[in-house]
Amino acid sequence: MLTLHPSGTQSLYQQIIETLQREIADGTLPAGTRLPSSRQLARDLRVSRITVVTAYAELEAAGAIEARGGSGTYVLPPWTPPWPAGTSGETAASPAAPALPPWQRDLVHPGNSEREQMLGHVLRGPLTPDTIGFAWGAGDPRLIPMTEFRRALVDVLDADGPAALGPEGGAGYPPLRSWLASYLRQNGLDATPDDILVTGGTQQTISLVAETLLQPGDRVITETPTWPGALEVFEAAGARVIGIPLDRGGMRQDCLVDALENEQPRLIYTVPTFQNPTGAVMSARRRRALCALAEQYGVPILEDDHVREVRFGQPIPPPLAAFDRRGDVIHAAGFTKSLIPSLRIGYVVARGPLREALIARKRTTDLFGSALMQRALTTFLESGAVARHWRRVSRIYHRRHTVMLRALERHFPSGSQWSGVSGGLVLWVRVPEGLSIAALHDAAAAAGVGFARGAAFFSEPADQPYLRLNFAAVDEPEIERGIAVLGRLAQEQVQRGGLDPPAAHCGRRAAR
Repeated sequence: MLTLHPSGTQSLYQQIIETLQREIADGTLPAGTRLPSSRQLARDLRVSRITVVTAYAELEAAGAIEARGGSGTYVLPPWTPPWPAGTSGETAASPAAPALPPWQRDLVHPGNSEREQMLGHVLRGPLTPDTIGFAWGAGDPRLIPMTEFRRALVDVLDADGPAALGPEGGAGYPPLRSWLASYLRQNGLDATPDDILVTGGTQQTISLVAETLLQPGDRVITETPTWPGALEVFEAAGARVIGIPLDRGGMRQDCLVDALENEQPRLIYTVPTFQNPTGAVMSARRRRALCALAEQYGVPILEDDHVREVRFGQPIPPPLAAFDRRGDVIHAAGFTKSLIPSLRIGYVVARGPLREALIARKRTTDLFGSALMQRALTTFLESGAVARHWRRVSRIYHRRHTVMLRALERHFPSGSQWSGVSGGLVLWVRVPEGLSIAALHDAAAAAGVGFARGAAFFSEPADQPYLRLNFAAVDEPEIERGIAVLGRLAQEQVQRGGLDPPAAHCGRRAAR
């Protein structure tokens, strides 16, 4: 007969469970043993029947016993793994993991490991303890206007109630699209709410456009270097990337025309304002020329306008889409870089059948967006708080940009090259001959300083002589300290010698 061992901290049904588990484990109740009915065991133990029923139910859920209709409840044999014992790596204390199934062993990740590592570092954020986070790709989360956004959330919940907690399907929350249309018109882009689709951020927009327009083997023109997340998307789509070199005015037109003539690309991807990672701003003249070339060759352009709102006083041209005459430019932007990364709200301006195709594609990706976040963002935007926020962070980031430039001048070795930017979040630095960025990255990580390796921004992996440094998310004293560390480590390597990489040219190799 089952005997309970009372405990002041355990309920009766837990005592029954532990007692049965122990007797099954030590062989007192071998496999196949028929247990007393719940009614009988309740009488024997002088407990309520529901206590026994609950205990039996948990043991059955755990696979220890089985109720067989009309027959009773029986002890099951102990479960053993379906793979053979003694496989490689097994120890007495820790059984080996099973061998992977064939479909797992044959799975080849298509991505570039350099970019994977870089994006992993970026997504850790800038506030990792004991690390100066120059690798981060967005602004300083400590500057987010928490009070105002919290108020917007409360106002939406009070005003909209359950409606704010449901899905937001289709093209997105109409008042948000109306605000965005007005904002875009202020920036020179004539758009209506019906031209706009709200997405889960600019990265999702890139994916939606690629999935809609590209087939395996298609050519995609990008700037080189460019945003690694876009390269990952194009590679996942099976496209071949053709990189066009940059100068301070943006994508080089001579190389672009050459690629359009010879490669028959299906898409052009560009970051014309505060280009990531170089910070370059495409001139208005080149924007007009690029739109004319897209029309001439029948190639759509995906414009990534990810951080236009953070600028340091100098005027910048209107969005590329403002120069578009017939709908060749797909304008993508969002709020990750300049406002709140975790919102994951972006938008795309797309006209004609493409808009409906993107809506349908988005539905297959995430079904719907968050009504709460879209409504809260709309309330926040309409309050005017976002304009104050953008003015504030632009002033702060400008100061930090200046501090980083001066620190680079003091600490980096002779022969290093960089240029100040007129907005955005990052600086692009080229190191001198003989210095390995891979070795510098490892040494810097050991010293508590992170940065984005330049190789991640190119379609073909190599130890490129560049690093991207975020000045926006790091306090001024930390900028000084972090650049001093990088400069010291760079100086230690610079004597090793080597060759400068060849100058940028219009080679048309497509990354495979």
